[in-house]
Amino acid sequence: MKFEFVPSAANFVMVNVGNGVAAFKELLARKIIVRPLKGYKLPEWIRISVGTMEHNQKCIAALKEIPKDQGI
Repeated sequence: MKFEFVPSAANFVMVNVGNGVAAFKELLARKIIVRPLKGYKLPEWIRISVGTMEHNQKCIAALKEIPKDQGI
């Protein structure tokens, strides 16, 4: 999907989606909860916690569906 991300040894990954708040809202509408990082002065980024394989696949599928015209 060509998103920039920060490699991590923790249970989450930071992903640059272009517009973190818009991505948060789009994913939340699909019942996927991520953390927008605007409050940490990283408005383009979201933090995605690692979940079960099913949860991870659902998150990846939803990221592929997010409208690109919204800067995501």
